[in-house]
Amino acid sequence: MSKVIKIILCLIVVCFLGAVAWIGLRDNGMTTAAMRDVTDSTGTKISIPVHPQRVVFLNASNLDMYYAVGGTAVGKPTSQSIAPDLKEKVADVPEVGIIHNPNVETILSLKPDLVIGVNVPFHTGIRDTLAKAGIPLYINNLNTYEDVLNTLTFFGELTGKEDMAKAEKERIEEQYKDVVAKTKGKTPPRALIVFGAPGSFSMATSKSFSGDLAKQLGAVNIADGTVSVEDSFVPLSMEYIVKQDPQAVLFISMMPNPAIVDSFKKDLAENPLWQDVTAVKNGRIYYLSGDLFSVNPGTRIAKAMDILYHDLYEDGSNE
Repeated sequence: MSKVIKIILCLIVVCFLGAVAWIGLRDNGMTTAAMRDVTDSTGTKISIPVHPQRVVFLNASNLDMYYAVGGTAVGKPTSQSIAPDLKEKVADVPEVGIIHNPNVETILSLKPDLVIGVNVPFHTGIRDTLAKAGIPLYINNLNTYEDVLNTLTFFGELTGKEDMAKAEKERIEEQYKDVVAKTKGKTPPRALIVFGAPGSFSMATSKSFSGDLAKQLGAVNIADGTVSVEDSFVPLSMEYIVKQDPQAVLFISMMPNPAIVDSFKKDLAENPLWQDVTAVKNGRIYYLSGDLFSVNPGTRIAKAMDILYHDLYEDGSNE
C-alpha cells in the first residue's frame, strides 16, 4: 500500500471518528452551544448559554419578563402571581414548585440548560446540586424599578430579541414618567407600608420592592426613619407609628389569604393606639394586591405604580 493511500485512509478514519463523536454529543444534548460568562446578583460568576433553549424559572416575575421579550420556558413556578394572559401561554409548561420550595428532582428531569431564580435561600441553596448536573443557576435581582429595566435588557440578549426588549422597556419607561409627572406640585404624604405574613406584621422600608415604588413617587416612608434602614423590612412598632403619624397606610399580604387581611383589620379596630393615627382617622387604609406588590410584578410595574399613586395622592388632600 502506497504512502499516499495510507494517509488518505488515516484521514478518512479521523473524520469518521469525529463524526461519530459529534453525533454522540448531539444525542446526549451536549452540543457545543456558544457560552458567555456572567456575574449574577450574588456576585457569583457562571457560564451560561448565549441563547439558552431550555430555561426553568423559579419565580413568576422573571418568567413574565422572559416571555415579554420573546422567550419560552420548559419549567415554571407554582404561583398565583402569574398574570392571566401569561397563565394561558404557559398552561402546558410543567410546574417546579412554589418559590419557597422548588422541586429539584423535577427541575433535573426537565434537563434545563439554565435555571433562573431570585436571591432567596431556597434558590441559592440548590446551586451546588444543579452545578453537579452541569446546570447553571442565575440569581436575578428584582428589588427596584431599575432592576426591571435591566432584566428586560438581559433577557432580550438571552432570547436574541433585543429590539423586543427595547420596545418593552420604552413602554414601561413612558408609563413610569407619566405617573411620576403627576406627583409634581403635590405634597408627598407620610406613608406606612405594612407587610403581612402568617403570624407577623412588618414595616417595609425603601429597600423593599413596594417601598422602592413609594419612594419613586416621592412618598415619605416612615419606616426609613428606623435604625435598621438597610433592611427591607423592620418590626412593626405601634409606639413608633403613632409618633410618626402616617397619612396613609398601605397593607400588603404575601399570600392571598383573607384571614391575614381580617387579622389586620381586627387589630385596627381593637387597638386604641391605631385610632390616633391620621390615616385611620381619615379612612386612608389601602389593601394592595399581593401579585402586584408582595413580589415584583415585572412588566406590570407601571400598573402597580399607578395604583400606588392613586392611593397616595388622588384619594387624599395632598394638593
